[in-house]
Amino acid sequence: MSEPGTIYLENCLAHCNIANSIACHFTGSLNLHLFSTSVSKVLSATNKFRYELIPLDNGEGAWKEKGRNVPPVKLIRCNDINESLKDFSCNIFSLCREYGFYPVFFTVFAADENEKMDADELRNDDNKDNISVKGKFCIVQTLNHAYCDGRSCEFLLNQITEYYNALLENDLTSMEKILKRVSQTSTPSSDEIYSFGAKNSVIKLSRWQHIKNIFRLVGTKLNDDGEFSVSYPVIEAEWEKFRTEKHRPQMHFFDLNPIISHYAGNKNVNTNSIITALLVKAFRHVNAVTHNHPEKEKISFRMMSDILSAKQRQQFIGNYCAYVPVVADGSLPLENVASDILKQVDSFRNNKVDVSMYKFLEFALRKHMAGKKDDPVSFTVSLILHRKFIRHPNSLKGATFIKTTGTLNYEPLDLFGAKLNNKIAPTISLSSDNVLFVTYYPLIGGDEILNKVTDALKTVIENEISVVNKEKQKI
Repeated sequence: MSEPGTIYLENCLAHCNIANSIACHFTGSLNLHLFSTSVSKVLSATNKFRYELIPLDNGEGAWKEKGRNVPPVKLIRCNDINESLKDFSCNIFSLCREYGFYPVFFTVFAADENEKMDADELRNDDNKDNISVKGKFCIVQTLNHAYCDGRSCEFLLNQITEYYNALLENDLTSMEKILKRVSQTSTPSSDEIYSFGAKNSVIKLSRWQHIKNIFRLVGTKLNDDGEFSVSYPVIEAEWEKFRTEKHRPQMHFFDLNPIISHYAGNKNVNTNSIITALLVKAFRHVNAVTHNHPEKEKISFRMMSDILSAKQRQQFIGNYCAYVPVVADGSLPLENVASDILKQVDSFRNNKVDVSMYKFLEFALRKHMAGKKDDPVSFTVSLILHRKFIRHPNSLKGATFIKTTGTLNYEPLDLFGAKLNNKIAPTISLSSDNVLFVTYYPLIGGDEILNKVTDALKTVIENEISVVNKEKQKI
């Protein structure tokens, strides 16, 4: 059993104490006993989860071997899954403490119109084999972000799904292969993933390209013109009060079908760049209309970029995403903003600027530079999705995948962890029928700015749909 490598981002995330609950929605049936068994087997075989990350001072951390049991899968029957998810996230840290802050655990929500909300833990009794869910349900995977990112969790859920399918068919050979695959995963250090000039790095990037990338990153002019970040003085004054309170997450849904359909086939944009452009224009709207500063046109933000390949995601469990900087002019038409964003993102990925950004951040965290000065961007955007379920909706036998949503919460361990989470962080997903889902971390200091951005996003989407409809009428 090998100890996880040092990733300074993970050390810092331990101080943030983030609980990210990713919800995959289905319709059909699920055998709770077999699913619980699958969860237990796969997570027990995950080497990294046999260690505990102990947060130390100044963003440092230490891994310590720790024997602990995989938490049980709980079943929550409810009238409204979304409202129950909010309640669940609001109380998530009580459950995390109950589970000894195990890195990943699962909960199943079942829509039941005939029963009031009731939480039933799967117990070791004679009837548990008969517990099943039918109709609409969602599988919620809650992760402690210090141990892995969303892509690692996606891999783990894929393995759990395959194990569950094998259990249904009593396919012992497949079960053994799955557990072997999971047991062979590891957590290479950030230096092993990429290190300046090292020939044996997992990711290959020339010394010269890395130098060019660093100059590009340093030269990118970032500016949180709208002052959307929570200021450090506010955090210093209110973080202790914040972590003693319960915070109910926001979940918002917007129908983008007219916009997505209009730009289908347009090679200058893609779905992700359109959605991100809508966010940029929403922040610009707050600047121009709500705060009466029309001159503040450019919006700086960071976008999540996975630095590993699909094959490497089968091998490594950890945090291997970079947040690359993007600057866009929110006063331009939507297509222009989306096209500009797509060009910047393609350039970052083609030149592996995201890899350099990952190492740049690791260097800053290693040198204890985090928490000293605020990152001058207005927001940080993340995408939650499950690629296999999207491509193969019937991957979970007996059920059909519908969409992915989720909730986020955090309970900072200290002032350092509180300062690292001072950004508006829209976490988004898009359903197959083009309904945009948006949720946020709660912010120290209150949700006023989150509400402003949400209202602005609604207005921007309505305006863009109006533009699309007018263009249709011309045709």
